[in-house]
Amino acid sequence: MSLEIRIMNLGDIEAEASFTVLGHAPGTTVKVPTYAFLILGAEKPILVDAGFRTTEIMGRLGMKATQTEEQKLENQLAKHGVKPEDIGHVILTHLHLDHAGLVYKFPEAVAVIQRKEMEAGFSGVMGGQYVYEDMEHMFQRLYKPGSLWLLDGQESGPISVVPGVKCAFAKSHSPGMQFVYVETSKGTAVICSDAIYNIGLQTRHYREIYGNYWPSGNHYWTKRDEMAAVARACNDADFLLASHDYEVEEKYGDRII
Repeated sequence: MSLEIRIMNLGDIEAEASFTVLGHAPGTTVKVPTYAFLILGAEKPILVDAGFRTTEIMGRLGMKATQTEEQKLENQLAKHGVKPEDIGHVILTHLHLDHAGLVYKFPEAVAVIQRKEMEAGFSGVMGGQYVYEDMEHMFQRLYKPGSLWLLDGQESGPISVVPGVKCAFAKSHSPGMQFVYVETSKGTAVICSDAIYNIGLQTRHYREIYGNYWPSGNHYWTKRDEMAAVARACNDADFLLASHDYEVEEKYGDRII
């Protein structure tokens, strides 16, 4: 099976620089993209992450978001000849509001999430990064047979969703975030979500200075856990796909084959 990945920018967010990379340029603002990833070549298309519900909702975290008409999820899917009803699985790296906002648009798809992340979303941990609207939808899926696939990756290890696509517990940015591994004809792509906000700083610049991979400024587990997660993603990836770094588009355009 030959899998391909389409990179979709669903909007842009302004964030505090040290929120994205620990200790980097505190007090300054950076603009970052919000990516979702479309996997083609399986029996049905797979969507990884689903952006934010509205630009306004990011204001709950004190962040400003923008979205053009082209960046809307349905329009991004249409660029690749895909309609929402075509999607077979929606894999959520985690349930923060800029990743799980539009999963409700795929009622017939199976949502794939770590059970520990579901628990976190209902617990109030990490404050406003989980929002009621998204968690209400996930709760509804919990009681709709065939709508939700809960993984226990911390105990089971990586789990295959379809041939060539597996989810691995990350122990990183959120309580139950997961990495998504995709086997393409050119190598392994690792969708590392928010373990890495800035590839250049976290995997090259600070590593050269301090001799280790660098954590983001927004993580749930320890700094050591976060650095290990970054190292693991880098070690496993032929294609490293961070959710909020323009370097991904600059390096690969809108696709990985």
